[in-house]
Amino acid sequence: MRRTLALIAAASACVALWFWLSSPARPDRWAVPSDVLRETRHVLVRLPDGYGASPRTYPLVVMLDGGDQRQYSAEVPLYSRSVAVLAALERDGLAPMILVGVENRNRVRDMTPVERPDLYVGGGGSPAFLRFLETELVPFVEARWRVGPTRILYGESYAGLFVLDAFARGRLVFTDYISVSPTVGVWAEGLAGALRQRMSAGASPATRAGDRRSASSLFVIYGEKDAPLVTDYMPSVAQLVEAKHPPTLRFGVEILPRAGHNPPESLERGLRFVFDVRR
Repeated sequence: MRRTLALIAAASACVALWFWLSSPARPDRWAVPSDVLRETRHVLVRLPDGYGASPRTYPLVVMLDGGDQRQYSAEVPLYSRSVAVLAALERDGLAPMILVGVENRNRVRDMTPVERPDLYVGGGGSPAFLRFLETELVPFVEARWRVGPTRILYGESYAGLFVLDAFARGRLVFTDYISVSPTVGVWAEGLAGALRQRMSAGASPATRAGDRRSASSLFVIYGEKDAPLVTDYMPSVAQLVEAKHPPTLRFGVEILPRAGHNPPESLERGLRFVFDVRR
């Protein structure tokens, strides 16, 4: 009898797990084979309510550090928190969105553009990771879900630096960039040079060879009491972008009073900037 009950319980758990994974309103884990990285990466996909009943297309948010694991001192993983934020914003009238959270394999390698043995070991792999996102992940998502023209790249801390680097050196597969507490000090001179080249005359986001489109917006947000790698370097980068960005690019910087690293309200504020919707 006990064995029968155990088998029934196990079968019920399997059915519940299958339903949870297959339901369009819940996160779904997908394997993305990568020739660029020579490994398989996994993503979590959150589709908005009503996706299956509507033929419409949706804005895409690609979230770095988007696995559903707890990181740093946060009590709730970034991906789970972001699902709740999107649901609240959609109830408040913001456009429903597809969220793709990219799980980490080697965060330092993927998010940093150079090796910095004084700060970390094993960095410098961000160019390859960016190629993966632009040439493999986004096409993977486009082939499976109805993605509209708005594609947003979101990242925090090292991933915030990655977002700025992607804007500066990428193919602009993404239209909008939200950079949270970017650790600019890791690569301050290199980032400044890449941004100057991106925005220089004759090499603007709209005209660089190989770019799919021009960027629509770039938003940076961090805390007043953020890490020195952010606060000591971000002001000069902001001045550079403000002075040289093309008129077609909406650029904004928000420094939150009394806030520290990776302010929890960053996703909401970033999306409201992208869609130009005030609270």
